[in-house]
Amino acid sequence: MKDFITKKGIYIAIAAVVIAIIAAVSVAISGGRGDLASMLSQPFFRPLRSAMTALVDSLESIYNYMYSYDEMEAENQELRNRVAELEEEYREYTQMSQEVDRLRELLGFSETREELKFTPVSVISWTASNFASSFTISRGSNAGIELYDAVVTSTGYLVGQVTGVTASSATVTTILDTTMSIGARVYESGGTGVAQGDFQLFLDNKLKMAYLSEDDEIIIGDTVVTSGEGGLFPSDLVIGYVESLVASDSGLEDYAIIRPAADINGVTDVYVVTETAIGGTEVR
Repeated sequence: MKDFITKKGIYIAIAAVVIAIIAAVSVAISGGRGDLASMLSQPFFRPLRSAMTALVDSLESIYNYMYSYDEMEAENQELRNRVAELEEEYREYTQMSQEVDRLRELLGFSETREELKFTPVSVISWTASNFASSFTISRGSNAGIELYDAVVTSTGYLVGQVTGVTASSATVTTILDTTMSIGARVYESGGTGVAQGDFQLFLDNKLKMAYLSEDDEIIIGDTVVTSGEGGLFPSDLVIGYVESLVASDSGLEDYAIIRPAADINGVTDVYVVTETAIGGTEVR
């Protein structure tokens, strides 16, 4: 309605009505019917006066409505702006709250692993591949990050390993990647093996623990952690949990299917283990 009836249009309509009335009165006067006051008091003009009054009242109502509409539109715009501000404040609060939660979790974990130093980073992009799983993080060698540093969540769950570094960023290959192999140990039984990415399990976001000993007593639900052998990963970082066991005919190729403890594909903020001290000696 606002698009078709403007204030200017209202003024034009009123002016047209007034001109029409003046013209009618002029015609009446020129016909010898008397002066203006007497003419307007004649019964002939009463319907015209009533119509004019009704039209003016109607136009006035429209004008008042439009004036009120402008005020309401301005108030609505102010409300929309305020809602947008509140939504932005809520997003910032949520992000800060999540960061506080992560830091609280990391503090609890780091208190149990005082030999480790953690550098916080953000995931800035992912690679796109059917059988590769890696992402780029927001800090690099300028922040002390080096090749083969372990990458974990705030709770200490293993996410992957740094496999490429620039001054300001780094590439992390996750534990799901088909090229990844990690010395692993079943926490409950002590049995050892190798946790590795697998082509058949990749699309299910799982990996396997191979090279198991026939004497290992592994049960579903057991926790798989890093063994620390080889020095590439700190020991006792949680890799995941045994979901099922697969036996081969010879028994030499038995393996366990592992469900990662970390939500690998959902991580947005992670921590790089930039220092590992063993027996008071810093190890890189």
